[in-house]
Amino acid sequence: MEREGWRLSDKEWREWVEALLRAGKLVIAPVKENDLLLFRHVLMADEISVSDQGKAQWSPKEFLFPRSEPLLIYRLRGAEVDLEEPKADEREQVLVGLRPCDAAGLSRLDDIFLLEEQDPSYAQRKKHTTIVSLACDRAEPECFCTAVGGSPAGTQGSDLLLLPLDDGWILRVLTPKGKELVAGWAARWRPALAEDWDRTEERRSAVENSIQLSPLSAQWGTALEKSFGHPLWESLGQRCLGCGICAYVCPSCSCFDINDEGNSFCGTRCRSWDSCAFARFTLHASGHNPRPTQPSRYRQRVLHKFAYFPDQHEGRFMCVGCGRCLRLCPVGIDIHHTVERAASAASPEEERP
Repeated sequence: MEREGWRLSDKEWREWVEALLRAGKLVIAPVKENDLLLFRHVLMADEISVSDQGKAQWSPKEFLFPRSEPLLIYRLRGAEVDLEEPKADEREQVLVGLRPCDAAGLSRLDDIFLLEEQDPSYAQRKKHTTIVSLACDRAEPECFCTAVGGSPAGTQGSDLLLLPLDDGWILRVLTPKGKELVAGWAARWRPALAEDWDRTEERRSAVENSIQLSPLSAQWGTALEKSFGHPLWESLGQRCLGCGICAYVCPSCSCFDINDEGNSFCGTRCRSWDSCAFARFTLHASGHNPRPTQPSRYRQRVLHKFAYFPDQHEGRFMCVGCGRCLRLCPVGIDIHHTVERAASAASPEEERP
């Protein structure tokens, strides 16, 4: 397949971003704040940080799946109830500088919120969003995207991809939506040459080879399901504090809760992020909890990402290997190591893929 892209200087792609801002588009990008790299709305292209600082502290999923959002507003008028849907924000937004693992994580959210019965709030935001990802020029210690089928220059979930070179960038078109975003600018830019593409391939290969964690086979899902009742989960999960930080920084976690907040006259039904690691996540009104212990809740998180989701989505793991859960877990739980241990405990070595 022929690749379409342009050789840009840092000044050129930032001028393009400035033009997007002048056109009224919302631009969300990584910004340095108090020694942290965070996704924020920017007012100028120079605010965007695309150096070798690695990925942002947490993923940008909140710009498609907000931390908390109103689903409806209700008002009581005697015996009548008026329902009103919040007005959707139809402004075009451009997410710039996502790492490929983050873009792949958003594609997992698409699988959850767009397939079968569409979630209207998510679908509306996705329709008005264009994603410009940024290939990695180095791997961080916790990264394992290659172990779950990803790549430091992966294209899944992206409309455009910025590929770093020593003296500039290649901006690669991946989708019609991405091509539309550069319309009017492409004629001004210099097309990338074969040697430019070769250099990006060499860089991609070098970064991939620096990631040492072994690949996880989707076929291990069967072994993981066999491990459901294994006593190993008690020791693996008893370290989990149930703090939920893994779910909140994860690019693909989609757990949520719905609450009504109001009074005798009016109120709002809100959807907010939740986590299967929380003790009350599966607590029934009767008081029964089918996952009464922290190890059982930790097991659910792992099996959902590496067994249940792949079984329903053509072998694709829900985990994209960004490693944030490992980096930010207060007790250092390593989900890659957990999968290897659980699959090994459930199946003899000769039966594993």
